[in-house]
Amino acid sequence: MPAGHVLWEQDRQTVLIPLEAIREVRGRGRDLELELTSATRSDSPAPVYVLHDASAAAVTAFCAAVRARLPERAPGAPAVDGDDLITVVSVRRSRRPSVRALLIASVSTAFVAIDVTIVVLGGSSWILVLPVFQLYVVVGVLMGLILGRGLYDGWRLQRHGITVVAELDRYTDRKAVYRYVDHHGEPHHHMLTYAGQEAELSYDPLDPGRATARMPFHERFGMAFMAVVGLSLACAGLWLTGHELVVALRG
Repeated sequence: MPAGHVLWEQDRQTVLIPLEAIREVRGRGRDLELELTSATRSDSPAPVYVLHDASAAAVTAFCAAVRARLPERAPGAPAVDGDDLITVVSVRRSRRPSVRALLIASVSTAFVAIDVTIVVLGGSSWILVLPVFQLYVVVGVLMGLILGRGLYDGWRLQRHGITVVAELDRYTDRKAVYRYVDHHGEPHHHMLTYAGQEAELSYDPLDPGRATARMPFHERFGMAFMAVVGLSLACAGLWLTGHELVVALRG
């Protein structure tokens, strides 16, 4: 931890936060929340930086270290806006590639090998546009998986989950955070686009931390339509790749 500052690295950015800009640091299991000070009205939520799925031991140690260094504030001293004190440094750091990135790299390598084989064996004129269609495969599969999973979660949890009314708890630097209590009395938080002071959520009784908000029909239809478009593009790219490879192998 730099002297007098907290170094917050997230989304390929390094945020340097002075200790005097921090109002509170909280650990919620494997989630870490760092709330900034605010000079605005008390009913206006202060900015909060959130880190999910960290080590519980690391979260506890980090909170203890920051709390021990927070400066004491004199009673009645005017508050400052923590947002005005932080410094954002755009520093890209190497990260361990995700499973999605490795999968994309593997598929891309396979497509390059196929394209080289087709060129060497002598394919048709479609080889010129084949890489574009193969890009459609990668994008289309990602669209189908991401949107399809969201639709499935919404459908399953609305029918087999437990529906509760969540209350707005605070804002992060990106979205609103809503708080709900499961059937065991344990509190949970769910991030989504601001939907008012209350939002209806459905959570999985076997995994209460997994929840989804009720979506209107036009949003579900739009997601389903884009998922179908993505999968159609993927099928077209796979068909053309297979067709060109067969033509090249047959000579």
